[in-house]
Amino acid sequence: MLTIKHNFIKISLFLGLALMLACGRTIIDETPPSFTLPVLTSINSIANSRVKIEWYFDTYQEPLIRGFRLERSENNAPFQVVSDDISPNQRSIELAETSRNSKVSFRLWSKTIKDTISSKVVSYFAPAVSPNAFCVSASVTLLQGLNNKPSVYLSWKLEPNIPTYTGNYIIERLANQAPSQVLATTRNNYFLDMNTEVGVNYTYLVRLATNNCTSDKIKITPIADAVGLCPQDFKINLLSGKDKKSVLLSWNAELAEFSAFYVLRGTSPTGPFEKLTPTGIRTTVFEDKTELKAKTSYFYKISTQIDSQPPNNCETSVVELKVY
Repeated sequence: MLTIKHNFIKISLFLGLALMLACGRTIIDETPPSFTLPVLTSINSIANSRVKIEWYFDTYQEPLIRGFRLERSENNAPFQVVSDDISPNQRSIELAETSRNSKVSFRLWSKTIKDTISSKVVSYFAPAVSPNAFCVSASVTLLQGLNNKPSVYLSWKLEPNIPTYTGNYIIERLANQAPSQVLATTRNNYFLDMNTEVGVNYTYLVRLATNNCTSDKIKITPIADAVGLCPQDFKINLLSGKDKKSVLLSWNAELAEFSAFYVLRGTSPTGPFEKLTPTGIRTTVFEDKTELKAKTSYFYKISTQIDSQPPNNCETSVVELKVY
């Protein structure tokens, strides 16, 4: 009896130890993995005043996420939730765009079994659409001048509800509560106001010289360290997932209706370069989905075309991407 009881105790201890080890392994195996960030890859204006947003997320992590949340901001205002119930396998969404003549930003969150993870903020420019009551559609952009002194760039075009106009335009400006003053009279459809100060509230108006037909009032307050129209901080990243490989390009620049970005790619740092965006884009992010060859170097740069303002274009330095 003593021997049997002794063996029973040994067996019980052995089973208990095995159970503890098994439980320990179970706890380790169930530790949630780390997650990659969702990546917004494109924002494009489409028909009927809508915008299409696309993003990228590693498909091998799909079973571990519960969905996505999309947030939106206008002109650097606080973000607001657009949709909080995007399905885990969804990779694009179409929205009605109500904003005009402004910078619109989006931020995407992935809702995983572990936590919520945010993408980087991506912005684009919503073109101006003025009411027919005005005869000129105007836009204004803050530029960085010499010694951090800001400048204000205005551009405008005739609305379709008036006949073709070939006369002069009068640019008026109101600073804070001071009386309105005429800055210039010009036949061009653009004007650069270099006499501005940080923190002053300016209101601009473009008037046809032959009558009182005007643009809507455009307001802007210059800030220090404004971003220019030329692209800065150009970065490229290779996106590699289970069933996808592409290149994500991003840069920092002011978004304006009168300028566009062109993505160029070559297999040599000196070219020739292929234009991947033939018509130009007005976002600061682009995904190159072209199939890339292994053991090949690709060279990218961003060129900016600016309407009617010297210099007419500017480019980033060439950045190399090696595909192994």
